[in-house]
Amino acid sequence: MPKKSSEQGGFYTVNELQTLQNQNVQIPSLHHVCIGREVSLDNIGAGAVLHPFCKIMGEKTKIYPKAQIGLRGPVTLENSVIGTESIVGNQGPVTLVDTVVGSRSVLGSGVSELAVFLGKETDINDFTTGVGFRTRKGSLYEEDSSSAQHTDTKMTILFPWVTLGSNINLCDLMLAGGVGPNLGDFTEIGSGTIHFNFTIRGDKATASLLGNVPEGVFLRKKRLFIGGHNSLLGPLQADFGTLTAAGIRAAGNLKEGLNLGRGLPLGHTDYDPRIFSRSKEVIGQQVHYIGQLVALYHWYREVRFQSVQSDSERLELYRAGQKMVVLNILERIAQVERFVKALETSIEILRQQPLPPRHAIEEQQTLLEHWPRLKEHLENYEQHFWEVPSLLSNALKESATEHSPDYTKIIHNLSDDSVQVGKSWLDSIVHRCENFFKSELKLEHP
Repeated sequence: MPKKSSEQGGFYTVNELQTLQNQNVQIPSLHHVCIGREVSLDNIGAGAVLHPFCKIMGEKTKIYPKAQIGLRGPVTLENSVIGTESIVGNQGPVTLVDTVVGSRSVLGSGVSELAVFLGKETDINDFTTGVGFRTRKGSLYEEDSSSAQHTDTKMTILFPWVTLGSNINLCDLMLAGGVGPNLGDFTEIGSGTIHFNFTIRGDKATASLLGNVPEGVFLRKKRLFIGGHNSLLGPLQADFGTLTAAGIRAAGNLKEGLNLGRGLPLGHTDYDPRIFSRSKEVIGQQVHYIGQLVALYHWYREVRFQSVQSDSERLELYRAGQKMVVLNILERIAQVERFVKALETSIEILRQQPLPPRHAIEEQQTLLEHWPRLKEHLENYEQHFWEVPSLLSNALKESATEHSPDYTKIIHNLSDDSVQVGKSWLDSIVHRCENFFKSELKLEHP
């Protein structure tokens, strides 16, 4: 880890900070801005504004031109990158650690660590985050996605335009869907909704997929609408076009159309949380989720990167976004491994029952036996790849030439034929990740 500023000679003096003013960096009060000496002053772009009570640290920190830091409250930056014309602290204090903020983002008031915002391409929504936001490790907000007041995300990926209401907690979730930034066009999560990603057994093999990657990345699928005050019980899967009523409990598979949720019977039942059930189904769902993440990883590498070869700021931004995808892949593998290891105790308890459930024991034993090879297969995500179809790559170059730098316009203007072959290409990546589970392990995918 980079050394703290105090270990590297403290902060630049007022006289030294005046050199920034000579480079057209606006600092209204030199005595109220602290910049650690490990920060290269050359990494603070012309036209940037450093308002009073900014604390800027970390050798990786970079502030692009015309960004505003601390507009309406104190801001601390540590090893973070702020894109061109972004506003950090639009509604109050902000702390960013190891966070990359794309151009024109507007961050209200809150805390972020190991997260990425890909920025804004439209002005229809005038904010990226509101008051009280918290974005934790593995959070990725793609273009024009946003959250309102008091939201908390971790290991969560929002596709372009996805909008979160207020008082929301989402961890271990991917949300796609929608065709644009206008009302009624984008995927939306209503206020008060929580994704429950930790089971009564103590495992987190619970990641939920709303929409999917092979279709969702092309920004042509029906939006999803999750009503306010929903309880989303992971692992959950939802089709494009899924709508849910407000105040429901949602589990399993949600279908296109209005979903009214499900209730629980009253009463009490004996339950031993050390006994795992549906183990094949749970792991199958998580392998499918990992396959989706791997497809997204290659989408970044082969599509996003190729669309911005001449734009160093956006290429740096997309690389940071891909890093968030990798963090999600590794997190899913780690959580599946915890689940599998817990099967050892489950098997022991099942064997002690008067009538041991032979099928469940054999299923769990098989998963334990084959997990090391399955884990190795999943960790090899860079190799789960087929060559990008030339029809897609050529269409991408043509669209990028005409519509750059707006990523969503580039994707929206791909030909229908290139979208179809692109979907098949991404599907093949997902299937390659799943085939080991379904074929070599002789386990049928649920």
